[in-house]
Amino acid sequence: MKKTTVRTLSVLLLLSLLSALAAGCSESGTQTDDAGSETPSAVPETEPEPEEEEVKLLPDLPEDLDYGGADVVIMQHPFQAGDWADWLSRDIWSDGLTGEPINDAVFARNAYTEEKLNVTLKAEDVPNMPDTIQKQVTSGSADYNISTARIQSLPATVTKGYLVNLYDMPHMDLTKPWYDERCIADASYYGLLYYVTGDMIILDDDSTGSMVFNKQLIADYHLDTPYDLVEEGTWTLDRMAEMARAVAEDLNGNGEVDIEGDRFGILWQRDAIVSFMHGSEARIVDKNADGEPEYTITSEHANDVFSKIDSIFFDPAVVQNMHNYSSKYPDIYVGECNIFRANNALFMWMRMRVAQNLRDMEADFGIIPVPKYDEAQQQYYSTVTKYTAATVCIPNTEAIDWDMTGAVVELMNAEGHYGLHEAYYENNLGSKISRDAQSTEMLDLIFSNRIYDAGEIYELGSISSNLYSRSAESGINLATLLAQYSKMMTKSLEKSFTKPLKELAEARN
Repeated sequence: MKKTTVRTLSVLLLLSLLSALAAGCSESGTQTDDAGSETPSAVPETEPEPEEEEVKLLPDLPEDLDYGGADVVIMQHPFQAGDWADWLSRDIWSDGLTGEPINDAVFARNAYTEEKLNVTLKAEDVPNMPDTIQKQVTSGSADYNISTARIQSLPATVTKGYLVNLYDMPHMDLTKPWYDERCIADASYYGLLYYVTGDMIILDDDSTGSMVFNKQLIADYHLDTPYDLVEEGTWTLDRMAEMARAVAEDLNGNGEVDIEGDRFGILWQRDAIVSFMHGSEARIVDKNADGEPEYTITSEHANDVFSKIDSIFFDPAVVQNMHNYSSKYPDIYVGECNIFRANNALFMWMRMRVAQNLRDMEADFGIIPVPKYDEAQQQYYSTVTKYTAATVCIPNTEAIDWDMTGAVVELMNAEGHYGLHEAYYENNLGSKISRDAQSTEMLDLIFSNRIYDAGEIYELGSISSNLYSRSAESGINLATLLAQYSKMMTKSLEKSFTKPLKELAEARN
């Protein structure tokens, strides 16, 4: 479905609202009596220090850029039913101002970009972006300027050369804060970067793994406040397990594990297995000192991490994997949230978008990062779930005006760094969902150290798919898994990843 609009009236409305807001802010003053003198009690003894306003960082774009009203067409994700209903694009297009923060931030950003660069932005629903990109590149057409393909769909699109190396794009400054530096560090090899996440989109934020905890159960069982544990650096896998066991209970007294009749310490899904691995500072593949990809899942630390995971997550009386109930709950997010909302789970792993399903929860809850491996670990780490997260990438065809496309991507990300980022971060997650300032502060930790694991994304050695499937069994048993797939691992890394990327780098040079 193609979406276009004439923006004139809406832009005028936006400008008038901003003018009214500025006028309202300027009409404050000190109350006076009839003689015009100030009321003594209203005068503070000391004037408060004025708050320093954040200086808006602007993109380094030439002032005279003018693309003559040319169309810039962006692929976006359409609505899908079931448990995919939450994962459509809501960050690319807006038909006009509605009062909803994210929608209005998208509209304002797009209107500004169109006016500043003299372009016409268009968005089209594209269900299968990799196929669409391949057809465009092989035909040499200019149908789309920008794709927001999901990470999981990109491996073959990358290795076959269907995307532009973003380091070669005019006007895109990948050192700017509106791009995720962790994505750039993890996804770039041999001077090549084919996709990036940034403040032009929010599906990557929606797809970031985190935990929620039930404040009522924390109080009822006299447990330590998770916020404090996070800030002290003592929020670890062992601490989470200890608290989870304290709350787990056979509520209906039937002596059996009953997903709707008992209380559990932790609810999770199969995707969370990678999230807890990354949270413990372990990966499937990482870069070595020379920047070459290598398996790190074979390390002693990774083995220790999965030994701990096996000891925590496979006691069904305490921890429940919601993918084991996919036949019972067609939408497992809804089923999981209903159990948590009913105060029958202390902790729940989720992608950030799922927090919106808790808006009507009677008990208060908080949002925190996935726990660390132990207290010696310096940082909390989060996973961007590859199945739902979107990226920004560009089809590799010279029919596209790369100069215009690069300028649009840079400006949309730069503007999104302020309006859209603030709407998502504060309005949508802060005041509307998490209900307290501390949860909002936790978002800094959750979003600042995200991991994009090439081993998981490119399914190297079939390790990640086996981690997912084994999470529904009685344990991971990493040593057995690695022994079973050792030959495939070596072959897969070289053939499916290293060799094609080196060939693309040589062709570029």
